[in-house]
Amino acid sequence: MSSDPRIFSVFRTAARGMEAQRIALGAASENVANANTSRTANGTPYAVKHAVHEALGERTIRFSHLLSRMRSEMQTSNARHLGGASLHRRLPDQELGPQTEIVEEARPPRLEYDPNHPHANAEGYVAYPDVNVVEEMARMMSANRIYEANLATVRAAKEMIKRTLEI
Repeated sequence: MSSDPRIFSVFRTAARGMEAQRIALGAASENVANANTSRTANGTPYAVKHAVHEALGERTIRFSHLLSRMRSEMQTSNARHLGGASLHRRLPDQELGPQTEIVEEARPPRLEYDPNHPHANAEGYVAYPDVNVVEEMARMMSANRIYEANLATVRAAKEMIKRTLEI
């Protein structure tokens, strides 16, 4: 009995989604942790960071596009020829998860008047990063829920494989 690597594509896709959300959660929590950091090693206030998720270019095809292409092929083909129709058989190397990277935003700093602060400028203002804690908490909650959804996908796929092996 040979092992079909396509059976594990759901795990690769979910893992890529979980990694993307882990990165997004890390960026949001770093922003919250540094909300009051007035000076970094390079002498400027902390730069707000966000995770950017994007497709991997030519290797990534949207699922809706794949599905519509399969439907059109099914509508034009003879019904007896559709026994082996499968997205995985036709496109075995497709990656359906995002590529994620962290980018720094070029926001102007938030100025607070505190003439006694050691990092205050000549007018008495201290430059802090413009971190909206409520917005960052919402990003963290969203990333956490999407991570949990990907984890539920992995659990469901694992249970399906386990039940298949019991047959």
